[in-house]
Amino acid sequence: MRERLLRAPAWVLALVAGTSFAVLWALITRVQGESWTAAIVTGAVLGVFFGGVMGPIQHRQNRGLREVAARSPEGLSKRVRRAAWRGPVPDDVDVRQAAHDVVLAQSAQLERQRIWGPALFLLMAALGIYLAVADDPWWWLSVPVWITAAAAHRVVLLRLRRRAELLRPDALRG
Repeated sequence: MRERLLRAPAWVLALVAGTSFAVLWALITRVQGESWTAAIVTGAVLGVFFGGVMGPIQHRQNRGLREVAARSPEGLSKRVRRAAWRGPVPDDVDVRQAAHDVVLAQSAQLERQRIWGPALFLLMAALGIYLAVADDPWWWLSVPVWITAAAAHRVVLLRLRRRAELLRPDALRG
């Protein structure tokens, strides 16, 4: 599934992101007391907007990973993905190089977002607090999610930096 989404055109990514967002938004607004009709219509409208924005963005962000997969003899095989994320450094030079390239492609996105990404998540947490106080207590549920996303952004970036250093082709193995 990951490879299919990686190679998918922008309109497919827009459809997946928009549909997911629409369903979640409709369910959340329904739980908050809206009628099913209002929840579905609102979710659909917002899903079209969200998908229209996120599809092209995801497609552009996946470009580096698609290039890595094209250069690797194994593509993004399970061995390459596992080596990129965890475990011992592979002895196979091709797998090690592909895993290193995967880590660099993934960390490149987070490096570009290292300031504004967590800041945006924290801004959304502040908005959640405001909405919880001013509108509906259900918004309190969003606050820890946004704070966790801000922290996870930094944690994953640091982890990818360490993994890239470990997988460097010229790194000494201990």
